[in-house]
Amino acid sequence: MTKIGDLLGDLVDDIARDAISIGDVHMLVLDKTNGITPKDGENTRDKFFVVLGFDKEGNVIGGVVINSNINNNLPTTITDYQLPITVEQCPFLKHKSYVNCSRLMIAERTKFSSTTFRGEMGAELMEQIVETVKESPTMNKKMLKDFGII
Repeated sequence: MTKIGDLLGDLVDDIARDAISIGDVHMLVLDKTNGITPKDGENTRDKFFVVLGFDKEGNVIGGVVINSNINNNLPTTITDYQLPITVEQCPFLKHKSYVNCSRLMIAERTKFSSTTFRGEMGAELMEQIVETVKESPTMNKKMLKDFGII
């Protein structure tokens, strides 16, 4: 038997998925299929996901993730495209972090819900993120076009 609470929860999640906008930040459970390397034998990682664009059908969302630290063992083509952000800019953060502008991640719309939303990036910060993404030599230009970023 279906409970009213379950129906309302599903409806709220559907509304939240329909309301996803560029610049929104969601806490998503990501894995290798999204381009994330899980740590310490885990299968997934929770990551802040910044929405940058949508595919033509609107079902797949392209974005970048926020990291707590920069892995200095990576090549400069990656480390040079980590945009620092502060708690003052993004109150949902607990400490200074970095937007990884070197790689576009993909997430299905179904990963998003009413409980994953954490906040939104301001217009000035979003402009910096998008410009840094466009400048990154590791960025897949076809993906940027597919998601309407360029």
